[in-house]
Amino acid sequence: MSKKETSGQPAQPAGPKLSKREQLRVQRRRRSMAWNMSLLGGGAAVLALIVWYFLSIARPGALPGEQALQDHGGGHVEPSVTLTYQHYPPSSGQHYAATAQWGVYTDATQPIPEGNFVHNLEHGGVVFLYHCAEPCPDLEQQFADLWEEAPPSKYGNKKIIVTPYDPAKLGGAPIVALAWGHQLNLPAFDKATMLLWYRRFLGYGPEDVP
Repeated sequence: MSKKETSGQPAQPAGPKLSKREQLRVQRRRRSMAWNMSLLGGGAAVLALIVWYFLSIARPGALPGEQALQDHGGGHVEPSVTLTYQHYPPSSGQHYAATAQWGVYTDATQPIPEGNFVHNLEHGGVVFLYHCAEPCPDLEQQFADLWEEAPPSKYGNKKIIVTPYDPAKLGGAPIVALAWGHQLNLPAFDKATMLLWYRRFLGYGPEDVP
């Protein structure tokens, strides 16, 4: 009596033997499944990287040197009131009832008042402040190009203010980017960073209105 018979377990019948063509087909199918699984794994990794990137640029402080400032609230005052702020340049706080028209302003003798551009920040726009010790048409043209390239808001307008500003309040930076409660000092014009700033904070203020 054989070993299998003494164990009490019947012998298993052998399966059908695959032809060489069928063996190749099975091998190709296995390789295809392995390749598809690899692609799915790679796609998931890329998707995770994309999600991480967009979460990181939306996170306060994501840009080197960015400051997340205390929110000093809002509220309207008459244009005759002289405003003082706890932080300069201001990115929140009381402001005038009127906003400035969105756009690029280059007349150093008529800068947009703080009380107006803070209201623009409240409406979900961004402000770029700058100072030139002498005429700087090249820089002003760069600001104009930035305006042209910036995408519109959901209301169809571009929520950007560019205005000359008191250099004593810029903290030594030639250009300062503002959003509601946020500030970024720039050592020089940087269109890519400024467009990123605009896209991040478009509609960010307490009142997302046109």
